[in-house]
Amino acid sequence: MANQNILTYGAAITNIEQTYYAPVAVIPPAYNIPLGTSYVFLSKVDPWPVDATPPLPTQDQQYIKSVFKNMFVAKKVTSNDLSPVIRRIDWTANTVYDYYQDNVNMFAKDVDGYPIYEFYVKNTYDQVFKCLWNNNGAPSTVMPFFQPGTYGNNPATTNIFQGADNYKWVYMYTVSSGLKIQFMDSSWIPVPVGANTPNPLLTNAGSGDIEVINVTNGGSGYDPANAIITVTVTGDGSGASGTAEVTDGVITDIVVTSSGSNYSYANVMITSSLGSNATAIASASPVGGHSYDPISELGCTNLMVSVEFNGSEGGYIPTDVIYHQLGILVDPTTTQLSPYPANGTIYSTSTKLVVAPGFGSYLSDETVFQGTSLEAATFTATVLSFDVGNNVVSVINTNGTPTLNGPLFAASSGTTRTLLNYSPPNFTLFSGYMSFIENRSAIQRSTDGIEQFKIVLGY
Repeated sequence: MANQNILTYGAAITNIEQTYYAPVAVIPPAYNIPLGTSYVFLSKVDPWPVDATPPLPTQDQQYIKSVFKNMFVAKKVTSNDLSPVIRRIDWTANTVYDYYQDNVNMFAKDVDGYPIYEFYVKNTYDQVFKCLWNNNGAPSTVMPFFQPGTYGNNPATTNIFQGADNYKWVYMYTVSSGLKIQFMDSSWIPVPVGANTPNPLLTNAGSGDIEVINVTNGGSGYDPANAIITVTVTGDGSGASGTAEVTDGVITDIVVTSSGSNYSYANVMITSSLGSNATAIASASPVGGHSYDPISELGCTNLMVSVEFNGSEGGYIPTDVIYHQLGILVDPTTTQLSPYPANGTIYSTSTKLVVAPGFGSYLSDETVFQGTSLEAATFTATVLSFDVGNNVVSVINTNGTPTLNGPLFAASSGTTRTLLNYSPPNFTLFSGYMSFIENRSAIQRSTDGIEQFKIVLGY
């Protein structure tokens, strides 16, 4: 017995929206903690063998635990840091665009994950349009655009733009300035998260309407002044109708006068006592009508996480370090909240070693140790930074337990100070799900710098 199945685009969209609207569970009653809470972390101050070519991360447990050990900060991801995104396709003159068809998988991707069908565009005003007709495969020469407050000329479908090139575009949404700054780049366009999900009971379109009727063959000999031209739409819905426009006996377009409702398919027939051979097609819209739910209609299967690390973040991160790794951690915990997920805005994940005043400075990236030698050390760690004024060494990648009132040696700088106290982070290393790891060439922090990371997750 054979089985064949697919995980549909609906599953991806559901994952995206569930991540965006992370559900809140009251466990225990004293806490109101989001489940599925994500943190973007920074990690690894020691360099790669070749900085220009960082190695590919792996998923074996040893590697994942090494990422945890080298982590030095984790910042919470909020809904303001998340946006569904689609591949960016800018309208370009003299390009042939694909048009929406209800019997074609418009969201199909090539082996590299890029859309096979370019059926939507962003114009220079950050308005996004979906193509409903490409004039029988002709190039587009007129950029779709609506002046704010204006609409298309079609009485039944006012959000349709039709230019002199006879392309038909349906307006989807405009990228707001806030979303543009945070989530739009050369590869991706943000999609606003709306309240709509496909529901035939909430719109006039029902399970689908007919918003455009497209002429595939204009025929000849038509004369509307002397013979009525009838456009008949059949299918499993009702109410759709259109009027033919004729130039020199050729039907050049059909204007939709009523879009009808509840179509899952439709056929078009053109009849007249004068004229022949004209043909037209009509695709039923998605449930609710075109532009009702942009996320599902544009095949959104990606979510962008955009998080900034601003200077020292109030003292949580040193500003004089170079690091090489970042990622996303889901549902980590802390010593106070365990076993429940962490909920703070930001956590330092390094251990603080308080040393006695003295000469020399510990250097970022060098190894410190206790014991008779580095090879026979009872405690080792990697220096993240050294606060000279307060004599505090922040370390990561710790191994063993430090001994108070014993010397803390530096393997590279030769510095030696007496260890007076130490405090591990309250953030619980190795907790939560490591859901994303990215190795990068060196990133230098600065006191007045802002690092904005845009991570795109595919579902």
